[in-house]
Amino acid sequence: MEPDATRLEGGVGASRSDSATPPLRMNGQAHSTTDIFDKHRRLVDWVLANDGYFHPHAQIAFSRRKGFHAVVADEQTLFAGARIASCPVPITMSVLNALDIEPFSSHGSSFPKSFLRNQAHKPESLQAFFLMEQLVIGEQSWWAPYIATLPTVDDVTDMQFEEEADVIWLEGTNLKGGISAQVAKWKEMYLQGMGQLKQAQWPNALDGSYTWPKFRWAATIFGSRSFTSQVLDDTPPADLARLRYRSNDDDSSDLVRLFSDRFGVLLPLLDLLNHKPGAKVEWQARYSFVGLQILENYQSGQELCNNYGPRDNEGLLLAYGFTIPDNPFDHLVISIRPPPGSPLATTRTWKQDLRSDPERRCFIFDYRHPQSKSATTLESSVFSFELLDSISVLCANEREMQIMFTRQQTIMSYCLGQESKFEDGRIILATLSQLLKECSNRASRLRATDPAQAHPPVTPANSKQRNAKVYRDSQLSIVETAVAVCKYVLTFAASESTHQTVLDEIRSTLSASVFQNLEHLLERHSKQLTHQSELLTVAAIMGMLPNDLSISLKKCLSEPETNLTILKEDAMSMGNLEKSRFAVILAALYSDYTYGVKLPHRVTQWLKQVAEWYPQDSESWAYVPTPGPWAPGEEPPDGLMTLLTARAAMSPTFPAESQVKRWLRPERLCWGWNVMEEEMVRVPSSILVREDIPDEMVLGDSSIVLYWQRY
Repeated sequence: MEPDATRLEGGVGASRSDSATPPLRMNGQAHSTTDIFDKHRRLVDWVLANDGYFHPHAQIAFSRRKGFHAVVADEQTLFAGARIASCPVPITMSVLNALDIEPFSSHGSSFPKSFLRNQAHKPESLQAFFLMEQLVIGEQSWWAPYIATLPTVDDVTDMQFEEEADVIWLEGTNLKGGISAQVAKWKEMYLQGMGQLKQAQWPNALDGSYTWPKFRWAATIFGSRSFTSQVLDDTPPADLARLRYRSNDDDSSDLVRLFSDRFGVLLPLLDLLNHKPGAKVEWQARYSFVGLQILENYQSGQELCNNYGPRDNEGLLLAYGFTIPDNPFDHLVISIRPPPGSPLATTRTWKQDLRSDPERRCFIFDYRHPQSKSATTLESSVFSFELLDSISVLCANEREMQIMFTRQQTIMSYCLGQESKFEDGRIILATLSQLLKECSNRASRLRATDPAQAHPPVTPANSKQRNAKVYRDSQLSIVETAVAVCKYVLTFAASESTHQTVLDEIRSTLSASVFQNLEHLLERHSKQLTHQSELLTVAAIMGMLPNDLSISLKKCLSEPETNLTILKEDAMSMGNLEKSRFAVILAALYSDYTYGVKLPHRVTQWLKQVAEWYPQDSESWAYVPTPGPWAPGEEPPDGLMTLLTARAAMSPTFPAESQVKRWLRPERLCWGWNVMEEEMVRVPSSILVREDIPDEMVLGDSSIVLYWQRY
């Protein structure tokens, strides 16, 4: 399907020839005798009779792939600035007509006042019932020429993802749940409205004329073909409606609220033009009409297109039933709902950052998306600010949380607002590590549920399935590219390798297309928030130390692990074992630092910073837990207690005033453990699988590394 692929139009059957029917010449030009254009000819005549407009050099054409659409007439050219068509306000349809707010007439379709009062604050429901009424009364409807050109109820029913063969193409995507939620919302609207109309003895509700398929048809038409009420804002009819509403004592509707919240407006004839991303058009709200003007030249036979705005494939498929391959506006929505009373819920009560999404929606962008192109750093190139901000709060340690609550501003908001200057990078690395895990899981789910990867593979059998495949393939590409960004940043932060070496390391874990996407992002975003060698394993820390100190520390670490049975008897997990190693190293280095031992500059500077953040004289950081018992919820970490038990067993073997005895003082071990818990970052083990990292340092699916700021 080409980028200008269209939605289902006018009851077009799948059995028709794929070749285009000769265009229908309108406005006094020669008419084709093909019956397929009769309804659209009647629509244009109706629009023109009501002071509408259709450019004489434009004509309506049809093909199975594009449906009914507009093209430039043979041997003609339309220049930038030309108005293609205009829809007079009296033939528009919206909730204003249902409410019969002059001059937006209901044309005789006057619902019971009790129903209007109940529905006044539900424009989406009321407009669907109003359109369904027009369908039911048929030729008696003022809008009959327009409704005749719309997809039929059967067409809309055929568009639904209800058959299992269709639904499987949505497995593993957001859209499966999105469609279910939309149908459930419409079903509730239908049932509530029907109950109100039956209570008011409305004939078409009592005699079975209002069916669920018809209501779904009406809701779908408004969802797929309506334009925002903003197109009416500057028209005199809208001003007149507001004026007359203010002089009307009937308060069944709040017109000011309606225009403020926006509602859908159907614009006959204007909705014929298909969507094309990037098409340069301009809406014209003039006097008593709404027009569409092109801002670029069109040649003979070229399709005249509208631009629905930056629509992603999920929204296009849900609302219009089509998708766009290689859609530059595609993105993936990540739903984050903070529990009431949680830190994230609290931060969302603070003053909202200007970069934040008004509805707090979180996105991962296609690498070609304008938001990606405008990003200032690699880490933010595919993740929306709201997503980074929300995940960072969830990953914040106690120190970072205190900073945020003191400022009443998240660290992401504060630091990204300071020309991307982070006080330290732990929180952004922890955020990316969590995003790597989430995106990897999403990618695995999409691959596992892909019908094309089944045994035997399934191929799309209809347009719904083909569009769903385009959608799911794009979603997979988006999350896999996000995985690539996270892998690159974390691998770079956990190594001393060059950028090119890191790329070479992760190339084999990425598909060719995703690796190419990453290269595009790196070319575009040379600036990073994080730095090389900021995530350190035990081995990496040892490598920074003088040889004699490193040997002594390794011996200190090995003795409780190999000589004491307590660790084996307690079946200490590999995770706790690695934590214990970090705790011992921190305790030992801080002990030497305070004892006056000369340490490498980076180690000294980091220990100074850590000592400022986590004072040794504070009970909260160096407190030694009692053996117990403890009150529920107050139990100290099992790993720490095992470490302290091992230290107690070793204590009699310590020489008086020995280095090891100084290193392994209980309060120092507890301090080291607490610092490690605060400053560690959990990263997928694959990030650390390199020749210089021993296998025993890699723990299952995730590994523990320590954030160590560079100076």
